[in-house]
Amino acid sequence: MIVNKSMFPLQTGFGVISKMQDKFANLQMQLGTGVKAQTLSEMGRDLPVSLSVRSRLSTIGGYNANIEQVALRLTFFDNALTRFDKMEGEARNSAMQGQYGTGNINMATIPDLSKARFDEIVTMLNSDIAGRYLFGGSVTDKAPLPTSNDLMNGVGGRAGYQTLVTERKAADAGVDGLGRVRTDIDALTPNVVTLAEDGVHPFGFKLSTVSTTSGNVQVTQPQPGALPLGDQVSFTFGPAPDDQIRPGQTITLGFTLPDGTETQITLRAADAANATGAVDEFVIGDTEADTALAFQAALNNTLSASADTELAAASTFAAAQNFFNGPGEPVLRVSGDPATSTSLRLATKTDTVMWYGGESPAVSATGIGRLGIANSGDTVSLSENAPVSPAHGFRITNGTSTSANPGGIVSNLAGDPAKLSVQFGANIAAGDKVTLTLTDPSGKQRDVTLTAVSGKAVAGEFSLGANAEESAANFEAALNRSVTQAAADAEGNPRQSVNAAIEDSGRVNYGMQANESGYLRLIRTMAAMSVETYPEVRNSTDPDAAGLKPAKLRFDAMARRQQLELSEAHNVERGSIEIVTMELGVAHASLQAASQRHTNYKTQLDNLLSDVETVSKEDVAMEIMALQTRLTASYQVTSMVSKLSLVNFI
Repeated sequence: MIVNKSMFPLQTGFGVISKMQDKFANLQMQLGTGVKAQTLSEMGRDLPVSLSVRSRLSTIGGYNANIEQVALRLTFFDNALTRFDKMEGEARNSAMQGQYGTGNINMATIPDLSKARFDEIVTMLNSDIAGRYLFGGSVTDKAPLPTSNDLMNGVGGRAGYQTLVTERKAADAGVDGLGRVRTDIDALTPNVVTLAEDGVHPFGFKLSTVSTTSGNVQVTQPQPGALPLGDQVSFTFGPAPDDQIRPGQTITLGFTLPDGTETQITLRAADAANATGAVDEFVIGDTEADTALAFQAALNNTLSASADTELAAASTFAAAQNFFNGPGEPVLRVSGDPATSTSLRLATKTDTVMWYGGESPAVSATGIGRLGIANSGDTVSLSENAPVSPAHGFRITNGTSTSANPGGIVSNLAGDPAKLSVQFGANIAAGDKVTLTLTDPSGKQRDVTLTAVSGKAVAGEFSLGANAEESAANFEAALNRSVTQAAADAEGNPRQSVNAAIEDSGRVNYGMQANESGYLRLIRTMAAMSVETYPEVRNSTDPDAAGLKPAKLRFDAMARRQQLELSEAHNVERGSIEIVTMELGVAHASLQAASQRHTNYKTQLDNLLSDVETVSKEDVAMEIMALQTRLTASYQVTSMVSKLSLVNFI
């Protein structure tokens, strides 16, 4: 019998021991780190699962980073909107008609308070987070507004708001300070007083209504549109004694003001014995001619007083509308000599400070894309607003009509600014249609077609009326709806100007533009209230001083407009502070919901990754103990075999 090492292959034994040692080292590493492998190559069959899960976790991490960043910005927006809303309430309560404060302190302090609020608004709208400006839509690398000082006073030879107010007041007041209207008495008809506007223009008083409580005064109503140097209304006084106006009877004139508000003046007749000398009072004369002269003088005085108060306040707010332009509107200035100007012009970046430099739509649903609709009986017209701006609003580039019968619908497009006139005849029939093409500043065209139908109309249709006038009225309403919708589509949503991906199929929109209606109303109002002052208040210690009455009337006019601009009634408007707050609340809720979904999903992925990449230290420890026992036994056997010989065996 031969006994030697060939009976036990040492090389194989050493190989087994080496593998066990490697495994032992790996188990020790797993026991120390808790993970299965140190390199991807060691993952084996678990590698695809590990890579897939880690990729998904990385994606979720990116979404969570976006959510965290957007949440920070939404928190800033929330704080800013809360302050704006509070400021709006403070402003409403600070200036109210008839509340002048002890020693007229309110009138003295309102301009300074409004200026401070204006500066705070501008500062907040120019705020940034980590160098990113948030109130300029997608324009985030620069402040959306100039400084408050530049806005108010201008810079570098460019006019600011204060200059536009001065120009607008002069244009609205006119040469004689009567609000661009004039009174006259023809020598051939000395008992007739006429009142006319001094031309076709957007300035001054616009006559709207005339009424009288006297049956002895004949009045004519104003016609739509201004007639150059023509008689707008006339007042014919009856002869004394039986047909003349009686003491206490009144004549009232209504006016539309430059900012779109309405006002009226009332003149009261009085006999000589009971006359008080009030501005709005006229003395009944011995003849109708004398009464007419007294009425003319009282009318001039009343117009002058109203021009210094109501009209001046309206001019200040109209200048705010012209300077602080809204979406889709250009900045406008008075053209030529203000006192005799007959039009507004487009301001340029070289002569006027542009108040807003962020992202803004070129067409706005407000004002139906700088178009106007008018109805004069059987004819409806759609016209471009003057002055035409190549960068703002729709242009009417085509307009046609088709009618089955002669005398149905006739359309005509002419002029610059363009005007589309649509006339309805007695033979209009179902199926007749009007088509117009609107072109926005980018060159994109939108066709609007309205078809006549019998019965109830839906979108793109208008109902036939019992006559041409009713059909025209129905067409006007349908045209207004359709063009407004086209303008709304062109405008888009400011919230969509900035968005972020928060999950695979979801993005959150949170863009903000400083020229939205809520901020715009605040800016315009604070600017207007800060430039209008009441020097009679500061210079007078007599509470009954004559100069205080017009100052108080002007203060009341300004306060009333502030109340209108900042009224809670505007809360439901698109772009109001309340609506924007609600929209951002929806965005915040979307963030929270997405964040919760990511948290839940990440927990599942972490558990899966743990199953794939980590080990149980208890199991590893037991495996180490078992392996250690096998290694010890292998060492001993191998050692014994390596020393095996016949001598040792015997």
